[in-house]
Amino acid sequence: MKRHVLVLFFIVFCCEYICATPAVDSIRLYFHHGYSVLDFSLRDNRKVLDDFIRRMVFLSSDTTKHIISLHVEGHASPSGMDVANRRLSERRAGQVLEYIRSRVTFPNSLVYVLAEGVDWDGLADLVEKDPSVPAREQVLEILRHAPLWVYDTNGKIVNGRKKQLMDLCGGTVYRVLQERFFAELRNVYIELHYDVLPVQEVGRDSTVLPLVEIVQENEGTGDMPCRDTIAEYEIVSVEEPLYRFALKTNLIYDIVLMPSLEAEYRINNRWSINLEGEVAWWKIDSKHKYYQLATISPEGRYWFKTKAPWHGHYLGLFGGFSWYDLENGGRGYKGEAEMVGVSYGYMFPVGRYLSFEAGIGMGYMHSKYEEYLPIDGHYVYQQTNRLNYFGPLKLKFSLVWRLWDVNRKKGGMR
Repeated sequence: MKRHVLVLFFIVFCCEYICATPAVDSIRLYFHHGYSVLDFSLRDNRKVLDDFIRRMVFLSSDTTKHIISLHVEGHASPSGMDVANRRLSERRAGQVLEYIRSRVTFPNSLVYVLAEGVDWDGLADLVEKDPSVPAREQVLEILRHAPLWVYDTNGKIVNGRKKQLMDLCGGTVYRVLQERFFAELRNVYIELHYDVLPVQEVGRDSTVLPLVEIVQENEGTGDMPCRDTIAEYEIVSVEEPLYRFALKTNLIYDIVLMPSLEAEYRINNRWSINLEGEVAWWKIDSKHKYYQLATISPEGRYWFKTKAPWHGHYLGLFGGFSWYDLENGGRGYKGEAEMVGVSYGYMFPVGRYLSFEAGIGMGYMHSKYEEYLPIDGHYVYQQTNRLNYFGPLKLKFSLVWRLWDVNRKKGGMR
């Protein structure tokens, strides 16, 4: 009789355990090209992560749930060297885990961290879902079956998965993959595994639940426990179009009634091109007062010590042309000028889409102008002069509007 009771008890216990329903709560956080710093303004990173932390805390206090494990997987795109991408994916995963630990506490036994490196499986899934990818079947064949590396008899790498993709159709297919999918692969994927226990188990000793406590209930401030910029990783000529374009106005020129407008296009993490223009076209004919000046100046910029795109130092090389007519009731000057020089500046964010830029430009300017005098209602030519000048040519404190790419995909992989 006792044996039958024990067997019955064992069966009931096993049924209760088996009836526990496994469940997964997952999110994906995205990173800028070449960076391991978690940018909360990128996509919906802040909201997604903070909501996940709230759900994690709620699960720990729910007696019908039993948290099993927390999986954190770091990923990178195929751009750059494989070893560097693996380190980059490891640091991305570490950044996210460190932020979660700053908000909640939980046992180390719950955590599993994986530095995946290049997310080849994720790329294959994206290609499979997009029938418009050129040479799609060949791409999938390479992604699923081509070896990561092919060595010769001397142990030297002679081929591999990435090279085959880059060689396909003369490189056009790889550029399509780069522009369309690589931004989706630069991410950290998080899974929270837990069991939904049967109703009969409600009220059992809550010590079966892992200890998870909230540390900060309000939304994250965006300040990471540690910052780590790895700009040298994943260098590539074509970037994902995130914050790639910016419009600016120089507040200093605006104050002196010379409205300015600038447009800057970011080629990649290191290089950008800037086009600047100012126009002041004021005149009072009756008093012979003219304040007319127009300038256009293209500039190439090299960015360094950047904390994130559009946040850091730059050195620039610029040229420019000006047309002017300046008179204040007496002798007037009308002419043209050409200039060339170097610039230095620093840009820093002040909001989700706004930044400030401070900078200075030094260089050489050559001008040829005519002097004239207003006499009896006429402007009488006096002489032609030339000016050669070396010194400050630009001074700026600009308001920057960083434009988000309207064509980016919403959400990303799930």
